[in-house]
Amino acid sequence: MNSGWRKNLGVLFLAVGLAFSFACAWGSQKTPEKEEPSVRVTKLLDEWLRTREDGGSCASGGRSYPFVDCGRIQAGIVSLGLEFPTNPEVLLVNAVVAFETHQPELAQSYLDALLEQDPSHPGAAVLRSRLALDQGNLPHALRLLNDQLTLRPDSADLREALGSVYYLSGEFDAARRELTIAERLGAPAWRVAFNRGLIDEAQGRGDQAMDYYRKALEENPEYEPARSRLRGLESERGL
Repeated sequence: MNSGWRKNLGVLFLAVGLAFSFACAWGSQKTPEKEEPSVRVTKLLDEWLRTREDGGSCASGGRSYPFVDCGRIQAGIVSLGLEFPTNPEVLLVNAVVAFETHQPELAQSYLDALLEQDPSHPGAAVLRSRLALDQGNLPHALRLLNDQLTLRPDSADLREALGSVYYLSGEFDAARRELTIAERLGAPAWRVAFNRGLIDEAQGRGDQAMDYYRKALEENPEYEPARSRLRGLESERGL
């Protein structure tokens, strides 16, 4: 299958980020004694994500000392997982951090625990499907996402992820259908355009793919995967 999607590490993970926002909103409605771990883990996650804005990334396993101590942040997130082993926000953030630091088995254990206690959790399901794809297990990713959609058919994140699985399976019409539904449900226009570009490129429709990549860049000028694929197609045509 076309390797372009695998280079786009943000497509599925961005959906996880959106789902986590919903998870935090859900957690904030709980009783006061249940709010504390959510507040603490959100603060640590904010620190973790801020390293990207500073030009670095804790996800690379680096240390941005003296401004950010990545080890301290990660240790704090892991510690919360031990202290609150059933809190959904804590489980999800631990899974995300394990995924970003290249610990797929650990990420899977957090996600499986979360999905066991909350079978309808789009964010966890999207990331779990991403892990399955990384393992080359397309049938498992497909089954997981379809099962989730029976519970949450209005989830744009699940629709986007399912479209990615169909794309990797070579089922391009099905991939387009899921992207159309995701768009109607509010998926970001730039991400939908990029994925449509990947499908057209895989089918040899370079001109259409370039139009979609340009549209993605109009919506999100900082999205480098779209810029890279556009430059590649343009150079092939001598543009």
